[in-house]
Amino acid sequence: MGVVMASSATVGTGLATASHAKADTPWNVWDRVATCESGNNWSINTGNGFYGGLQFTQQTWLGFGGGQYASSAQYATRDQQILIAQKTLAVQGPGAWPVCSKYAGLTRANGLAVRVDGSGPVSTPKPTPTPQPPVSRSTNRALVIDGIVGPLTTRSTQHWLGIRQDGANYYNARTVIALQARLGVNQDGIIGPITTAAMQRYLGVPRDGASQFNARTVMALQQYLNSKGM
Repeated sequence: MGVVMASSATVGTGLATASHAKADTPWNVWDRVATCESGNNWSINTGNGFYGGLQFTQQTWLGFGGGQYASSAQYATRDQQILIAQKTLAVQGPGAWPVCSKYAGLTRANGLAVRVDGSGPVSTPKPTPTPQPPVSRSTNRALVIDGIVGPLTTRSTQHWLGIRQDGANYYNARTVIALQARLGVNQDGIIGPITTAAMQRYLGVPRDGASQFNARTVMALQQYLNSKGM
């Protein structure tokens, strides 16, 4: 898949691998990872490029299916974040959280790693998806300028690009490819620094070297879409 997650945690030199009881549960293990990564704050977004209690990058969150729950990890529930973490664990191993996995004693076994298709050695309950805002809107309803790519911004963008409005909660690959075609950059379906710079140039906002669509870029796009009546 090529999706790489790099933990944001930094800790002092005195941190040692934690010792935990045999009766531990996977949820306790993930809580310890979250305590190390984010202070166990499952809705955290400090602006450092890592989101939620387990500090997912946006690429990892979407790459392992998190978009079915929320557009970004900090908007998903604890259980939903853990389910995506289990899929990440199956592919990348505990090294996806290089410091905090050692602190928490995380392994593929005690973290209940599951394959990306949702199957695994132990049956895990599927969390109830977090309700998302409705994707339908009247043509006269302006987007809220909040800097977040949610279902309404996605729908408006698809309308602007002249592609089918598919009800996605975020920019999926087909939307990104159509956007890249409009911007005249390589159509690989991934929003990276080149696509971001091209989007900023198209919108007439200063290029800031961002590696993905940050809030100021999305806000400028939302204003542009509103001006076009999308």
